[in-house]
Amino acid sequence: MTPDLGQGGNQALEDAVTLAALVAREPGIDAALARYDTTRRARTAKIARRSRQIGSVAQARGRLTGVARDTVLRLTPATRVARAADRLQAWCPPS
Repeated sequence: MTPDLGQGGNQALEDAVTLAALVAREPGIDAALARYDTTRRARTAKIARRSRQIGSVAQARGRLTGVARDTVLRLTPATRVARAADRLQAWCPPS
């Protein structure tokens, strides 16, 4: 995962909580690890993909590309940025 969303530590914590819950609940370590993979894969892949996209935009080179990026970012409503952050942070540990 690229560092562009600052999610590395957060995802590690989510991983640890999820794995601990599944190890306690599943009949064996192999079952817990298999369940962990299916439980975490979709969320982490989506966040990793989004981080790469943000990084591509943030690190864009070129005069026109930089101006376009800066203009779009300046015109993006704060409410839209907040909604995106809320979706990123929306996570509940497995019960």
